[in-house]
Amino acid sequence: MVRKERTLRERRQQRQRSLAAIRKKNAEYASVLADPKSRFKSATTATTTKSSIKNYLQRPYDNFSSIASTLRQAYTNSGVVGRVIDYYQAHPAYNYSIFPVLGNKNYEVEPKMQQDYVDIAYGLNQLNIPFYAPYFFKETLIEGVSFFYKIEDSTGIGYMKFPGEWCRITNIENGVYRFRIDMSKIKQEVYDALPNELQQAYDTYHGGNISDDDQNWYDRKWYYVSDSGVAFTFDPNSLINGGVAISPFAAALADSLSLDQAKENIDIKDKLDTVRLIHSKIPTDSNGEPTLPLKTAKVFDEQMRSRLPEGVVAVTSPSTLSNIPLKGAGTEGNYETVNNGLEQLFYDLGTSAPLFGSNTTSSNIVKESVKKDANWVYTNLFPMLENYYNYELTKIKTQSKVPWNIKFIRQSNFTLKDDIANYKDQLSYGGSRLDYLAACGFSPIEVVSQLSFEQQVLDIDSLMVVKPTSNTISSKDAKNGVKGPTINNNPNKGNVGRPVTDNPTDDTDRLDDAQ
Repeated sequence: MVRKERTLRERRQQRQRSLAAIRKKNAEYASVLADPKSRFKSATTATTTKSSIKNYLQRPYDNFSSIASTLRQAYTNSGVVGRVIDYYQAHPAYNYSIFPVLGNKNYEVEPKMQQDYVDIAYGLNQLNIPFYAPYFFKETLIEGVSFFYKIEDSTGIGYMKFPGEWCRITNIENGVYRFRIDMSKIKQEVYDALPNELQQAYDTYHGGNISDDDQNWYDRKWYYVSDSGVAFTFDPNSLINGGVAISPFAAALADSLSLDQAKENIDIKDKLDTVRLIHSKIPTDSNGEPTLPLKTAKVFDEQMRSRLPEGVVAVTSPSTLSNIPLKGAGTEGNYETVNNGLEQLFYDLGTSAPLFGSNTTSSNIVKESVKKDANWVYTNLFPMLENYYNYELTKIKTQSKVPWNIKFIRQSNFTLKDDIANYKDQLSYGGSRLDYLAACGFSPIEVVSQLSFEQQVLDIDSLMVVKPTSNTISSKDAKNGVKGPTINNNPNKGNVGRPVTDNPTDDTDRLDDAQ
């Protein structure tokens, strides 16, 4: 009995130690992806002057980090820039399907490929595409090029983002951009948060053990990151521009600052329009000399100023003050300047102003603008994401060894109903049912899990029986009086055609007469 209690106690202690080890591992995994001290934040400051932006844009690739920092600040401070970037990020539905690439070989389709589908679907589910893909898109829109490192363990997959000034794109493999990182930019304080690969590179760099013929290094400080690192950019010319790129919205920065200045001018004008002056005249003699001691006048002036409401200014002087109204003293065209600035900013961003509430003479302008923006996303974003995730699929082992590819469904959240209808219409001509399910929002893992569970476990078709109505009965069945089988001696349950009812209608009478 004592031995049994000791065994149970030891097992309990072992479980507690295992649980503590798991929690410690999860905490370490989370600490790698978290950066509460902003140690991985870009050190480049944003500019606030239009002249600086113009200088940056004259040599954009030499000032890519400054442009990225300024655009990130504009995303936060400028309502127009921020909303347009959010609009593009929300455009794609990020729905996807998968398919095997059979090629010219003879493959055993059954039963191995059914399990292959499950394995591939599960692997993509671990990548958490609906969460990370919009994040990749947004960061790339702001910075022009974004650098990520994939961190994976048994609990899931996460991505660590590096500042743009630390990294450079080095090459492209099957459409996937790879990069190198400047180890001289990495400080000791971030060492513990780095992945193991980069910790080893840090030790090698500071240990001075880099040889000239080491293929993992360039110029003795740039480390070529493994396939766990990936870069995203919409500019294929980044490979010939030093491995950097700028945002497609960079041209809007100058107009964004001009718009901010125009808004400040309106604030100044509004203040001038509301200012009121009160003049307290000091009495003087015939020679114009003040008859009131200046110290006494100062006391009167201070007392008057302390009791005046905001927007009223006191003036104390022995001279006569002319009445000069300040209303309308500001530039009358300031509001027009702001409106023109807004139109120019939307033009630079490539988005229709009526889409964000501006005046328009036709709703078709907005619809066509949405389609145009969606086509830009389909052309630039989806191929880049497909290339990356196709590479990740090659790491998933399958029984049949057939390669698999991912395909993002070309649909937008702003035209979702029409896009789903197009895929539904294709089913009549032999279109893919998996693509249709993907367009409806089903991921591959949901197709194999949820739909199989509904049909095989719940037998949901027997639970959700379509109730017969006048729309489901054919004229032939109505004429021949076909009632169909009954279920549980209930003449209304399971009948084919119109159900029997105690509340007949005109349609019921006509059907009964036809019999």
